[in-house]
Amino acid sequence: MAEENFDQENSSKERLDEGLEEFKGQEGEAPQDEELTTLPEELSNKEESFSFKRESAPKEEEKPLEQNETKEIAWYQDKKFLSLVAGSIIIVCSLIFTLFYLTFNGDNIKADIIATKQQETVKNEALDESYQYNIAKIDTMIKKANALYLKGEIEQALKAYEQIAIYNESLSSYNLGVSQMNENKFEEALQNFKKAINNGENQTVSAINAAVCALRLNDKERFKYYIDLAQVYLPKEGNSKLYDYYLALINFYKGYYPEALQMFQKTSTEPYSDSAKYLSAKIYSKMDLNSKAITYLKEQNSLESSLSLGLLYARIGEYQKAKNALNTALKIERDFNQSLAAITLIDLKIGQYQEMLSRLNNAYKNKEDRYRILDTYKIKVNLNKDLFNIQIAQENFSRNFFKQPKEQFDLLFYYAPYQVFDSKQSSLYIKKANITYFVDDSVDASFYLKTGKALSSTNVRIASIVNLALNQRLKQANKGFQDLIKEYPEHSILHYNLALTYAQLKNYNLAYKHFSSSYHLNPKNYLAGVFAIFCAKISGIDTTKFYNEIQDNISNDKNLTPSSLYRNMFFLANEDYTSILPYLDEVKKDNHPLSLIFEAIAFKNNNLDNQADIKIAQLKSELPNDVLSNILYFNSLNTKQDIKDYAQNAQIYFQNAKLDYKSIFGGAIIAREKYTSLMQIAGLLNLERQKFKDLLNISNTRDEGLIQALAYIDIFSLHFEEAYALYNTLIDNYKVNDSHTLFLASVAAIGSNNPNSAIALLQLAKLKDNNNKESKAALGLLYQQVQNYEPALLQYKDLPDNFKSEFFTFEIKR
Repeated sequence: MAEENFDQENSSKERLDEGLEEFKGQEGEAPQDEELTTLPEELSNKEESFSFKRESAPKEEEKPLEQNETKEIAWYQDKKFLSLVAGSIIIVCSLIFTLFYLTFNGDNIKADIIATKQQETVKNEALDESYQYNIAKIDTMIKKANALYLKGEIEQALKAYEQIAIYNESLSSYNLGVSQMNENKFEEALQNFKKAINNGENQTVSAINAAVCALRLNDKERFKYYIDLAQVYLPKEGNSKLYDYYLALINFYKGYYPEALQMFQKTSTEPYSDSAKYLSAKIYSKMDLNSKAITYLKEQNSLESSLSLGLLYARIGEYQKAKNALNTALKIERDFNQSLAAITLIDLKIGQYQEMLSRLNNAYKNKEDRYRILDTYKIKVNLNKDLFNIQIAQENFSRNFFKQPKEQFDLLFYYAPYQVFDSKQSSLYIKKANITYFVDDSVDASFYLKTGKALSSTNVRIASIVNLALNQRLKQANKGFQDLIKEYPEHSILHYNLALTYAQLKNYNLAYKHFSSSYHLNPKNYLAGVFAIFCAKISGIDTTKFYNEIQDNISNDKNLTPSSLYRNMFFLANEDYTSILPYLDEVKKDNHPLSLIFEAIAFKNNNLDNQADIKIAQLKSELPNDVLSNILYFNSLNTKQDIKDYAQNAQIYFQNAKLDYKSIFGGAIIAREKYTSLMQIAGLLNLERQKFKDLLNISNTRDEGLIQALAYIDIFSLHFEEAYALYNTLIDNYKVNDSHTLFLASVAAIGSNNPNSAIALLQLAKLKDNNNKESKAALGLLYQQVQNYEPALLQYKDLPDNFKSEFFTFEIKR
């Protein structure tokens, strides 16, 4: 119904549309671009009511006329008079019948009282008062006319009867106009209100209704004429109980909202008090005082407001309340389509894709009808502002780095070792300290190559590629493993290593493919098996059969003890955290990073935070210069701090820390993301950006990893144009075409207002990784923005419920 603020009243945050938006009338201006509806047909002067009784004149004896004396003709003998009275009686009777019909069929009268697309229904509860007043006025006029005639004032009596006829015609024109408004015949209604005004009766309310008709016809000139005319006639209503209400309506339609509010709050006459509350709610919604608008809507009972309430709740981010109200509105035939369109948008906002599709398909079997529902609200795709505003980022920043399974799995991938045949031989080719932490030669070499010479030669090549990965040149390592696996396609270690690079680059679909291949080539490579399950869970792949296969192999492996790390990692994959507790109770001498981070995660999942912090401290001790280890350690020391103190402490800690920044430039993506996020909430992002720009300027070679890091920081520091240019450099000059980079390039494209480029980039990202949910969600929204609904729905079809895009959202076009 109005521009949505999902977080709170008067906030500039993201809106459900920045939308479900109505016009924002400026003072002194008529509301624009809005469907306006009729006022209640019973709007007229409300004076004292009288019973309707005709009184007959007493009979008199006839006297002979004297000479030259004109014989006074009795009223019942006067044909002209009788004809006039008969005509008046017919009109009066017709009016009585009409009013009685309307009175006893009030439930069928639809009268909208507010300029809104919802066309809320009003019962004519006060129609009896109008009826009594109109009949009383006619009765009084007839009495006066009869008295004048009986007194012999024939000319005056005839004029009085003529006024009765004119008044009846005016009433007929007014009531006909209201009836035509209810039938959306606005031009015909306007003409009848014009007649009523010209006949001098019901002028104020007729002028208001005529103005509403003109606005419905988008005739701004006639609207202004009639609303001004209503203001001219308003003084005639000075004694009316509805004077304040009339004045409020005029101010409302003129766009003088504060003045209208003041008058609506004075309206206490029933049933107009409910109408005044409804209109007040509308004004508050225009002022972004959404909670007040909701309060006023809920205080009135006469008007069906489920649709309006649903839209307002959506506007302040109360999505469940919004859906409850809109589900009620769905039961009203008039509001069905708009309610369905609104619920569809809410589901897109909160990531209920399958629920949305199911509801849409059940409502309409014809795809054209479904497209029509999507077309109700035009959307504009934009970036989630919460990601880029420091204050909001601080409010939303989670200091629980182990909150989601995906985050836990990413940490395990980060600290996982690469596999080789002979770690001693491999160490000669890997120039990295603590190599034993990051290579593993425990896998049985007999599965691979038969001759020692071939085994040694292959190990040298594997070691040289692992060297790239461990020295934060992860993409080059990934390319090297891709090339080598073409020579040895049935090599378990190669599949594992390639999969690990994919996992660290967040291409979980390809990581799953190669981890599962590695396991099937060597069923004792349990780390490959458990990592395959992790990737499958992130990607939404059903692995029930695969999981049972691994569990059977573990159970039958007599060399695998209950205290095995790999066995307990399967408990984590199955979210069976309590089963890990016996493993955690054991005293272990192994300080391998993978073991330490696994224990920290397991302690966290069992709410043993102190023990988790001890393991993180050990991890930082083993890897003192590692960026991610330092982030985890800092976080463990400051988790309970106020966010402002947390940010201030981060500034002190990381400005003085001596870290290996190469992991941010070219290592696992999680290091770059966590570091950027922490620098952002600490207010250091622009300083880091400048530092990376300086590094890039003094570098002899245009380092791909440095460009990647700077482009990512540019996004979060709102330098979208620069980020877009850097990503284009990576794609065009460095031939970087992985799904994650292409997706981030699309984020920069949207930020720099290049939606067409964003669509092309997202299509490429989806081709590279068909399971990239972020790409599909963004692509679906962008297709919907350009009103290409069929491919939009196809993208949504591939997305699960409860998936919410981190980067992309939308607003409603005004």
